[in-house]
Amino acid sequence: MYHLGWPLAQFFASMGVPLVIKVEIIHDDDAGVYVATSRDLQGLVVEAETLDELEKEVIALAPELLAFNNPRLIKNTATHLSFNQPLVRV
Repeated sequence: MYHLGWPLAQFFASMGVPLVIKVEIIHDDDAGVYVATSRDLQGLVVEAETLDELEKEVIALAPELLAFNNPRLIKNTATHLSFNQPLVRV
């Protein structure tokens, strides 16, 4: 797998190498929601009350944003979403 944010990602994707899209998750205590963003996928800002809902929304939105941000990327490119959530100290 090759990270979408790295140089030559479109080249490797055209060769059939799956792309990894890193998604950062934080919990907004004031709003009581989880928020997902990604430096790799411009425009990705999703919020939901649970992690399961958040994951479903990101999975539904990612292909559209990927096609919009990278129009030369072939449509059959395999992608893997990597969800990263910082550790919470209690």
